Amino acid sequence: MMRIPDSLLLGSATAATQIEGGDRNTNWYAWSLAGGVTGGESSLPGADHYRLFREDVDLMASLGHQCYRMSVEWSRVEPQPGQWSSEAIAHYREEISLIRSHGIVPLVTLHHFSCPQWFQDRGGWVSIDCVDTFLRFCRTVVEELGDLVSEWCTINEPNVFANDTYMDGRYPPGHCGDVGSYLRASRNMVLAHLGAYRIIHETRAQRGYSGQTRVGFAHHLAVFQLARTTPLALLSRWLINRLFHEIFFAGFVEGRLIPPLGIGRPAGTGPFCDYVGINYYSRHLITPTCNPTAMFGRIGVAPDVPDERLTDLGWEIFPSGLGDVVAATWQRYHLPIFITENGVADATDSKRARFIHDHLEHLLRAIDNGARVERYFHWSLLDNLEWNDGYAPRFGLVEVDYETMKRHVRPSARYYRDLCRTRTLLEVEDD
Repeated sequence: MMRIPDSLLLGSATAATQIEGGDRNTNWYAWSLAGGVTGGESSLPGADHYRLFREDVDLMASLGHQCYRMSVEWSRVEPQPGQWSSEAIAHYREEISLIRSHGIVPLVTLHHFSCPQWFQDRGGWVSIDCVDTFLRFCRTVVEELGDLVSEWCTINEPNVFANDTYMDGRYPPGHCGDVGSYLRASRNMVLAHLGAYRIIHETRAQRGYSGQTRVGFAHHLAVFQLARTTPLALLSRWLINRLFHEIFFAGFVEGRLIPPLGIGRPAGTGPFCDYVGINYYSRHLITPTCNPTAMFGRIGVAPDVPDERLTDLGWEIFPSGLGDVVAATWQRYHLPIFITENGVADATDSKRARFIHDHLEHLLRAIDNGARVERYFHWSLLDNLEWNDGYAPRFGLVEVDYETMKRHVRPSARYYRDLCRTRTLLEVEDD
């Protein structure tokens, strides 16, 4: 059995809109009212975490988690432009203090797909003042919570957010094939990250907050495989990799705008990440297409993948891909790596323990080969709103009964608990 090094902390991740419930100021509430969530479901219930956070933090601690990634809901903290909610700030201070009291290291995300409806109404991430507006929020949060939090994630999956918002139409405001908005939003998020990186470091230093300040972002990295090797297919893969991976690596880590986002270094010489966050889920098959809404390639699953290697959302379970993207990222930047998300939609909990084992096995091999990986956040602690797909996909180590909001610890959560406690990659007892 493989040993898990002490330098790798194991934990779980969530996002505020997906679990908190009760927030009518977020753009996802308006989007769900407009029918943007499968089955007409609403973002309002979530998993009732805003009310039940004490129970959930205690549960997390009982499962042996050493680190926890969460997000602060912008629409709660700033319900109207320039108006700050002391109640919301006090809530997050209490939650983070409780997390720390259990010896769990918090990583706080500032933007995880959602924003205040007023920000959306003003144009969201394509508005002329969106960067300054986000940085105002960032500064306030770090001033209010920076004494409790030293590790920050500025923006979650800017590539997925821009694609699903402006290309595929799954996220509010639901644009389809809007390449111009995809590029403008991507450029603005790069600039927002660069500004936030500076603000977080300066604010914590000026206020003398303890702990090493570490700022990064969560980049969704996928393994792209060609359905067939042709010149058009190779061009398709190059374009997808450029627009989905490369422009964000160059912008967020190196501080470089590269075509088609622009040319230059708007914030000087990087790096502008103290760690690189990787969200990894699957491998995707690319079939060339000239349809711009598909970003120059149709992405799917290879036809020969058996059912046992598919999640409830139809994604391929491809554990070796995690080791591959970690190794490539380490070789490219030699910056610490956080696995900010890795998980599986599995309502029966029949695949999750094996998923954890196999992905960690490849991660540990990458570490043995020299990669410096310091965090593994399993997605997710709780069942949650899977954005436009609603509540049916079950990603939680802990099951949520949405009728009663009762929590039930799944067998996979107990398996993961034993890994956290023994620091050993234990074998899985398959049915």
